[in-house]
Amino acid sequence: MAFSSFCNGSKILVVPVDGSHWINMKIILEELHARGHDITVMRSAKSWFIPSTSPIYTSINVTMFEDDADREFYIKMLKDVIDRRTRLAGKTLEDPVLMQNLQDSKFEIILTDPAFPLGVIVGGYLKLPMVFNVRWINNGEGHQTIAPSPVSYVPVSGSELQDQMDFPERIKNMLHYFYNIYEMYYIINPAYSDVFKKHFPPGTDMISLELSADIWLFRGDFVFDFPRPTMPNVVYIGGFQCKEAQPLPDDLEEFICLTVKATCEFILIMGQCEDNYHQNLKTVINPEQPKV
Repeated sequence: MAFSSFCNGSKILVVPVDGSHWINMKIILEELHARGHDITVMRSAKSWFIPSTSPIYTSINVTMFEDDADREFYIKMLKDVIDRRTRLAGKTLEDPVLMQNLQDSKFEIILTDPAFPLGVIVGGYLKLPMVFNVRWINNGEGHQTIAPSPVSYVPVSGSELQDQMDFPERIKNMLHYFYNIYEMYYIINPAYSDVFKKHFPPGTDMISLELSADIWLFRGDFVFDFPRPTMPNVVYIGGFQCKEAQPLPDDLEEFICLTVKATCEFILIMGQCEDNYHQNLKTVINPEQPKV
């Protein structure tokens, strides 16, 4: 790292996911830019959060998922969402000007968030080494795609189970696992079959493209997760976006101190009132008999 500023930077193609996913991706791009890398970001012209101009990257405006759906797409049916993604992936690969531009740029690597598979498909089409900035992928948590996840003690995301499971809970966990397998192999993967048949060698599918990624930057922390197997190309970066706390402005610090003091005084007063109330209640219910 100390000699990174003297190294030649690489040309990196980035296909991010909009929304909250961009917050994490932007931090990685800032660090890559600081080390001298040349970054190009594929974004939507209607992007919610990804600026078209930035001092750390150049942008290419393409048709993305959010262009073909409104902000209510989260509540739409799964099949409708997959159909939109499939259509947009095919439209991107069939844009001769865009694809020629990407090939002429001679990118050396692609960094993408595989929550939406456009970056995975573009990276596979351009035959670029892929790095994933990942937490969720297609039908669930990314870790269950890349690493063995024994259902006897690794809870499937969405099952609301712990790693200590009795027999009925393990049955429930296995049913969740089978549903994820069904969703991946019989809903998601077949939806892209026409795209793969038209633009990729025989035998290519979404699963093989995802597993071909060279590095998985996993937005999680192995220490805070359930015990489970992992893979050598998984790098845990959970919390990388956190920064050291900075001192508050003087006026805000004063306000917080006064608020905390007032809150503590209020709690003490209420506690005393409650004690007095209970004491008075005991006196009414069990009055002391006068001593003779």
